Amino acid sequence: MQKVLVAIPGDEVWIQEVTAGTKPFRELVGGPLDCIQLGGGFILYCNQDGSMKDLPVNPHFAQGIIKGPFVITKTEQEGKDAGLDEEDVQFVMKTFIRT
Repeated sequence: MQKVLVAIPGDEVWIQEVTAGTKPFRELVGGPLDCIQLGGGFILYCNQDGSMKDLPVNPHFAQGIIKGPFVITKTEQEGKDAGLDEEDVQFVMKTFIRT
């Protein structure tokens, strides 16, 4: 299990434990994944069809416009999702999340 940050429009931001693989991310964002590299190994997954489906703008993301839910995790050097530790969560909240 790994910890990820989940942000859904109209809801609070929270940390959730998920199993490895892309299936939990697809379920959380409600569709096919779009992957945005945020730097430092941090990855944002959002719904690839968010604009086409006219999903609501997610007010939680402070670095641009994301439509619909998104998940932020961190990858290892090999590119595998590693999840977030407590220090990562604090960095993500400070850097990428609008409160």
